[in-house]
Amino acid sequence: MLLVTGCGGAFGRVAVPGGAHGDLLPEGAPEATDPIPGAGLYGFARSAAIEYPGAEIRAVDIDPKDRPERIAAHLIAELCSPDEPVAVGYTNGTRNVPRTVPVPLPGGGRPPLPLSRDSVVLLTGGARGITARSALALADATGCHIELIGRTPPPDEVEDPALAHALDRVALRAALVHQGLRTPADIEAAASRVLAAREVRATLEALRRVAASVRYHAADVTDPKAVYAVVADVRARHGRLDGIVHGAGTIEDRLLCDKDPVSFARVFGTKVDGARHLADAAADHGDAPAPEFLVLFGSVAGVFGNRGQADYAAANDALDTLATTPAWSRRFPGRVLAVDWGPWAAEAGGMVTPELERMYANRGVPLIDPDGGTDAFLAELAHGTTGQVVLLAEQPGNGFGGRP
Repeated sequence: MLLVTGCGGAFGRVAVPGGAHGDLLPEGAPEATDPIPGAGLYGFARSAAIEYPGAEIRAVDIDPKDRPERIAAHLIAELCSPDEPVAVGYTNGTRNVPRTVPVPLPGGGRPPLPLSRDSVVLLTGGARGITARSALALADATGCHIELIGRTPPPDEVEDPALAHALDRVALRAALVHQGLRTPADIEAAASRVLAAREVRATLEALRRVAASVRYHAADVTDPKAVYAVVADVRARHGRLDGIVHGAGTIEDRLLCDKDPVSFARVFGTKVDGARHLADAAADHGDAPAPEFLVLFGSVAGVFGNRGQADYAAANDALDTLATTPAWSRRFPGRVLAVDWGPWAAEAGGMVTPELERMYANRGVPLIDPDGGTDAFLAELAHGTTGQVVLLAEQPGNGFGGRP
C-alpha cells in the first residue's frame, strides 16, 4: 500500500525563526495550507504497518513541483525497501525521515506560566481524566478562571441517595438492578453515567477551591456553532480568553478489517474538527486580546502507530501536522502546541484502563505518573518553543520529554 501526499517533502512543516513550528522543509519549498492535504495519513500508515507486518506500507510526502520521473523513482525506491521507516519525505532529492529526539524537561521549581489570576483558560474534554488534571494544575499554579467544555451533561448537585452507597462499578450494577434495570447494556450505560457524573462533580468542587471561577459548558466540539457560542459566552463574561487546551477525544478501537467508516469519522472528527473549530473561534477575537496559546492533546499513537487504533493514530498525527504548520501559526497569533502523551497510569482517568495498565506493565512500558504528567505539561507550556512535543514516562535511556 502506497500513500502519497504533496506537502513539499517534509509533511507541511517549514522553518520558522526560533524553531517554533518544525524545521524540516528547506527554504523555498511549497507550504501546505489548511485544510492540510493528507493530514493524518502518516499515523494511519504506521498503524496499518503494525497490523499487517507482512505487507509493504509506505506513506511518502513529495514535492509536487519535482520532476515526475524523479518522484516515480522515489516511490519505487520506497516500495523496494522493506526495512525502511513507514513515513518518509522527499524534497529536491533529499530524503527526510521524522524522528524523536530525547530532551530533558527544564527544572527549577514552579514554571513562570503566561497566565495570572485574571487569565481565562478554556479546556475541552470535560471535567474528567487528563483534561481535568490539567485544569486543576493550571488553576493551582495561577488561580486563573477555568471554563470547561464536555459532552457529559452537567450533573445534579446531589446524587440519587439510592446509589450513593455504591462506591464502584460492581456495587453500582447491583444497585441499578435493585432499581429495576435488567439488560446488561442498560446497566452498564447507567453505571457509566453515574461514574462520569461523580467525576465531573468532584472535579468542579476541587476547581472551585483553587480557581478564580469555574464554569462547565455541555457542548460537542464537533459542532462549530456550539464551539463559537461557548467562546463568545466566555469573552462576553470575562472580556478575554487567554488560553485553550483541546483534550476532547474518543476511542473506538478495532482492527482495520473491522473498522466502520462512521466510527472512524467520529474518532477522527472529535480531535481534528474540534481543533479546527476552536482555532477558528479563537482567531475571531475582535477587540479582545488573542489567546496566548492553543494546546492540542494528542497521543504517541500518532507518532508510532498502534494496533487497533488506525483512526485514533490518524487523528493525533493530524493534530501534530496542524500544530506545526505555518498556515495555522498565522491564523492563530499565540503559540500552537501539540502534546503527544504516552500512556498515563489508570488512576489518572485517561484512556488507559486497569486492564491496559497490566498489559503495559507486562510489556515493560512505564506509565506516566499523574503528578509528573501535569508537571511536565506546565513546564512545556512555560518554557517550550516547538510546535510538537512527545511526553513519555521516564525510563533508563529515555528522557521524559522528546521532540520530533
